[in-house]
Parts: sequence; structure tokens; C-alpha cells
Amino acid sequence: MDALLIVSGIVAVLIGWIWLALQARNLSLGLLLLAIFLPLVTLFLRRRGYALMPRLLMFVGLLLIFAGGAWLYRDQPERFDSLLAGDWLARPSAHQLEGELMGQRFVPDRAYWKAQELILEEGEDQRVRRSLSIRFANTPDLLRQRRIERLPGDEGAGPELVLQWYTGALEAPGLRRVADDYTLSLDFAPQADGRTRVNIHLHLPSPEATRVTGEVWLEDTPGWLKALQPLEAKPARASAVSRPAVQRPVQVPVAPQLGDWQTVSLLALLDEPELFIDQNIRLTTVTARVYEGRLKAVSGDQRVVIAQPRGPNQVDYHFHPLDIRSLEVRYRSRR
Repeated sequence: MDALLIVSGIVAVLIGWIWLALQARNLSLGLLLLAIFLPLVTLFLRRRGYALMPRLLMFVGLLLIFAGGAWLYRDQPERFDSLLAGDWLARPSAHQLEGELMGQRFVPDRAYWKAQELILEEGEDQRVRRSLSIRFANTPDLLRQRRIERLPGDEGAGPELVLQWYTGALEAPGLRRVADDYTLSLDFAPQADGRTRVNIHLHLPSPEATRVTGEVWLEDTPGWLKALQPLEAKPARASAVSRPAVQRPVQVPVAPQLGDWQTVSLLALLDEPELFIDQNIRLTTVTARVYEGRLKAVSGDQRVVIAQPRGPNQVDYHFHPLDIRSLEVRYRSRR
């Protein structure tokens, strides 16, 4: 609505400007030049021969522009500041990651590892608009594997999340710390060029209105991750010993039976989720964790959402496809 008001106001001012210049052709040369180059000045001139309707149209256009600007400042102050600074076009992010942070669109420009935390920042170097920090200072034991998962209800301490978001040009940024009750998946993949690709999936409960999904690149590989690489290489060399080939059994598709657990393809579930909605699902993650519940939905970003009853309430678990090892479904009657 704010954009519509601003655009309508600009169009009204332009039409009034052209109309005023055409109407001023019969006036003196000085008044004609004033109407062409300084049309807004004519709004304050009386009894100079300028037509009333073009000036009234320009005045209404200015009111629309100011109303749209006030609306924009109230709802999206960061966009308002960007427009005033001349930054009208959105800058492309170097990372394939986006989401929301406290209800605001979050597209980080930088990602880096500092001490024992992963930091994602959006904004200029000297002025961070929004940031997300995942801190492992109190949970260093989690940094013993490349893949880190955390789900609501997990025992033990998890990484601390620090959220910072934009609240206005003259206001201090908002700050919130979250210690539990979130879904987090991190997968660190060191590359041959020394960089590290990090796949991230983060989902917080409704009050925080925060979700982040995608991948970012770290220019350097963190020290704890470098220490893991020699340990991971040893099992890999041991597995290189030749073993006799084993013929895999051929699975013959069978008709679904009510009450029986049936293995289902993840691709099939993502392609046709309506066939599995409200059915009982048993999901096994790549870390061998098993979750059983009712398939609630497949979200727009391809997350598998499983609902589990918790007394009078319900808990929803969100799973990234890359974190799923296997799926089983137990069909029930839909009568």
C-alpha cells in the first residue's frame, strides 16, 4: 500500500506539472520558465495567472507521496532509510540463504566463524541491520562432528542463539537470546580450496517469527573442523579394503496394508504429499534418531513437518530433506 501511494503521488505530480506548463504558454516568458523548471514554487504564488487545477493536482500528489512515505517508515523503517540514502535497488547476497528474523526479511551479506560461534550479518560493515549468532561456548562437545542437530525437547544444553534486528534509524537494535525450544540443523563441508560450505536450517517458535534456510560459505575452515578431518580420514582408508560383492535384494512393491509399516521414498512424499497427509510417519535422521508422529505438511521450502501430541498441546518437528535417512508410513483408514 505504501508503494501504491508513493507511485500514485509521483504520477499525479508529473501530470500536474505537464498540465501546468501547457496552461502557462500564454503567460510571460518568466512565468512560463518558472512553471517548467520550478513547478512546486507556483503552489505558493497567487494572482499570477497560473491555472488552479494543475496546481491542485500537484498538491494532492505531494500529499500522497508524504502519506506513502510515512506508512513506509512505520512498517519498514529500514527500506525508508535505504530510499533516503539512494540505495533503491536490493543488493544481491553472496550466499544462497534467506529467511526471516523476528518477522523481518533476512538476507545475510556476510558469514564467518569467530571464536566458538557462527555469525551471519546483513548490512554494511559499519552498520549491521540484522544478525544471527549461533554460539557454542557453553556446548563445545557439539563441535566433534560435522553435522549438528537440535530439536525441541532434546536433553542437554544446545547452542545459544543471539538475534539482533532493525528497529529504526534512531533506535537501538532489538536483541534476544534463545537457549532452547528451536529446530536447528548445521552441516559443515570443508572444501579443497580452504573454504567451508555450511548448510543451515533454523526454525524458532511463533513468538520469535524466525526461520533461516539455505547455505553460506566461510572463507576459512574453523580450527575445530580441521581437527576432525584426520579422524574422519582413518575410517575412510579402512573401508577401502576390498570386500566381496554382496547382491542387494530386489524390493518388490506391494500394496499398502493398513496397520503395517511400509518404507516410502522421500522423493515420493515430497512430490505427492497429499497421499501421506495425516498418516502415521516414522522418520529416521542421518544421526539415527527416530521420530514418530502424524505427517502434518510438506512446507513450501520442502521441509517435512511431523506433529507429535504433548498432553493437551502439539509439537511440530521440521526436517530438512538432507537430514532424513529413511521414512516409513503406516496407513490408516480415512473413513
